[in-house]
Amino acid sequence: MPIFNKCCCCIALPTGGIILGVLGAINSLIGIILPILALIHLDNFFDTIQEDRNNNFNEPAVIGRDVFNMTDDEHPPPTKEQIEIARLLLKIILVVIVIVNVFVLLSSIFLIVGAKTKRKEFILPYLISDAFGIGFMILYFINNAINGPSVAQGIFSALIYLLLAGYLWLCVFSLYQWIKENNRPPPTVRTHYPEQQAVYSTMA
Repeated sequence: MPIFNKCCCCIALPTGGIILGVLGAINSLIGIILPILALIHLDNFFDTIQEDRNNNFNEPAVIGRDVFNMTDDEHPPPTKEQIEIARLLLKIILVVIVIVNVFVLLSSIFLIVGAKTKRKEFILPYLISDAFGIGFMILYFINNAINGPSVAQGIFSALIYLLLAGYLWLCVFSLYQWIKENNRPPPTVRTHYPEQQAVYSTMA
């Protein structure tokens, strides 16, 4: 039996599943396009940093450091190796973000198809990927609460996100249960016939 009969209290479960799938697909498309654009311009960005680093070696001082009475020893420019490591790490992070969002996009498409065709197996990928996403975001909020300026604010943000994301996840899970219940074959009714006693003839 589904946990909820409606999505957001007023929308039918299949319609709510389609809406959540469309929103998830749009969000994941943005999460794919932006990192790809960043990857395209990443080398130019780091090449500019490398050029600025080389130019700074030829200048006796930097204006900002003179204003704040900073020496080159306090804030030395990044080395070439540090720049290359940062370039590689950022590329890896952006590629991982693209891959994750591709999986989210596929699961969102499956959710739309599953809600339209009433097939529960198409909804499982979204439930799994969204559960991982909620868990990751909870860890992110906990980390911000521990390392951020306000622990209470971080915990409050985590609770608000958990309530909203958890409710929407339960709506999709209710859709899964609803489809499973509707696709269940009706129970077979067995007709019991009274036992017939054998009649033996007494005629020789």
